[in-house]
Amino acid sequence: MLRKVEENSAMKDAKRRLKQRCEVDLKHVHDAIQKADLEDAEAMKRFQAQKDKSEKFIKDNEDKQDECWRKIQDLERQLQKLGTERFEEVKRRIEENDREEKRKVEYQQFLDVVSQHKKLLELTVYNCDLAIRAIGIIEELVAEGCSAIKARYDKTNQELADLRLLVHQEYLGVFRRLYKTLGQLVYKKEKKLEEIDRNIRTTHIQLEFCIETFDPNAKKHSDSKKDLYRLRANIEEELQMLKDKMATALEMFRPTEEALIQAGVEFVHPIEEVEEGNLQRRSKILEYRAHLSKQEEVKIAAEREEIQTCQAAADPEWTQDSQQVQPEDH
Repeated sequence: MLRKVEENSAMKDAKRRLKQRCEVDLKHVHDAIQKADLEDAEAMKRFQAQKDKSEKFIKDNEDKQDECWRKIQDLERQLQKLGTERFEEVKRRIEENDREEKRKVEYQQFLDVVSQHKKLLELTVYNCDLAIRAIGIIEELVAEGCSAIKARYDKTNQELADLRLLVHQEYLGVFRRLYKTLGQLVYKKEKKLEEIDRNIRTTHIQLEFCIETFDPNAKKHSDSKKDLYRLRANIEEELQMLKDKMATALEMFRPTEEALIQAGVEFVHPIEEVEEGNLQRRSKILEYRAHLSKQEEVKIAAEREEIQTCQAAADPEWTQDSQQVQPEDH
């Protein structure tokens, strides 16, 4: 009977030490979560500042583009007006020349019929040459104006295309940082949900055990279970919000993606980067878990050996019995 009491006392001491270590580990985990929350808030603040700066730059750029287009339209209207005025002036001058020549012809009507007919023919030839020259000048002017407008239009289009490509490349960088940040947050929230689920199962087991043993700590475990469910609901809501943000950002990035592909710009899609980052994190966590599992097995084996040593020192008969039992266990 005394040996059983000593065994129970040793087991209680071992459980108390295990509980103390667990409480210390829980405190470390809580501190790590608080630190991660602070870092997340700082990252979101920096991202918002960068986003506001980018939005202002894009708005200013659009305003400048609109101003340039207004100037181009004004210049086109002025050029069209000048061309029309020149044409009207040339036409007026031709009409004045015609009237002047007709006046001379009327003045020379008293001259000889042959001379009159000759002058009329010379006038007709002169008018034809003048019209041909005028038409040639007008055609040359229109051609030069059209060429200048086309050259300016092509240059402006090229500059706008280069500017749009630059903006798309800058937006790619912004989207990559945003999507990777959201992906990291989603990964952390999912891992947090898995940890909460494990805590809920552990708390449920403790609650069932306390109910069956009439332990007064059952109320504490019940409240803890409720708190974990509330925390899980909040985490799920935050996780859904982050996923919605990722979907919205991806939809907004689609025009930029198509423009970059059309321009022949090679880039790694942020979705692939996020997936690769998640795989790397999972691989590291598996390595850590394997390492910790090995350490825990070593600690358990050492503690079992220590218990056996204490029991052997307290009861030599137990040593003989354990030696007879060990081959069967093995």
